[in-house]
Amino acid sequence: MNKIVKYILATFTAAAIIAYLLMTFVFVDNKKQTVICKDIKVSIDDDDKYPFIEVKDIKSILLHSGEKIIGEQLDKIDKYKLKQILSRNNAIKSINIFTTIDANLNVEITQRRPVLRVQCANARFYIDDSGYMFPLLPKPNLNVPIVTGVMTSVPAKGFAGYISKNESGKFLNQLYEFATFLKDDTFWNNMIEQINITNNKIEIIPQIAEHIVKIGSLDNFKLKLNKLQKFYKNAMPAIGWDKYKIINIEYKNQIICKK
Repeated sequence: MNKIVKYILATFTAAAIIAYLLMTFVFVDNKKQTVICKDIKVSIDDDDKYPFIEVKDIKSILLHSGEKIIGEQLDKIDKYKLKQILSRNNAIKSINIFTTIDANLNVEITQRRPVLRVQCANARFYIDDSGYMFPLLPKPNLNVPIVTGVMTSVPAKGFAGYISKNESGKFLNQLYEFATFLKDDTFWNNMIEQINITNNKIEIIPQIAEHIVKIGSLDNFKLKLNKLQKFYKNAMPAIGWDKYKIINIEYKNQIICKK
């Protein structure tokens, strides 16, 4: 078979495939113009780890939104408006809404993933893994460190948004970086159950013992935690985990212990 014949066959095959795909798209588009929506299918990622919202909650919001969904033609459903309505929930990070010719409106939800639960005397909010803050919700109890005490600079009550990059947000950015480090580090993950703040100085309370660790400022916190980790591994097994009530790692090249 010469090159010209091969070229003609390849061109004909490609043209046939394109024609088939175009016919398929036209068929699907025409089908959507006549198909009536029968149901809402909702999927929520990591709903076992971050159960802020449930499938029934999303369905209820949509069905009581005032928008026509069940019984409406698929191509007439205002997906953009439905997305706007669901976006009012601060625990939702992203939303994908689409229809399929099996007569369903499909809703895919990605939840925010907190790294801290702030329950200070003057502030109550989450910080998620992207540095986004949003108010505490009635549920659930997440397996993340709880922050207590008093902050000197806090967001306005009910605020939802990213931590400021200017000087006013410096401490919160440090706190976010600290929490992200704890979450991503094999040793420290799940080790710290509470972080207490006084005048922007940090104390941490580990789950494995009844003592308080004074970190001080969050400047160079990785070096401080590395020093503490070595102390935990090399000294604590021999000394005993509950011998000291306070362990101070605030100062360079020092660990000060008090009974």
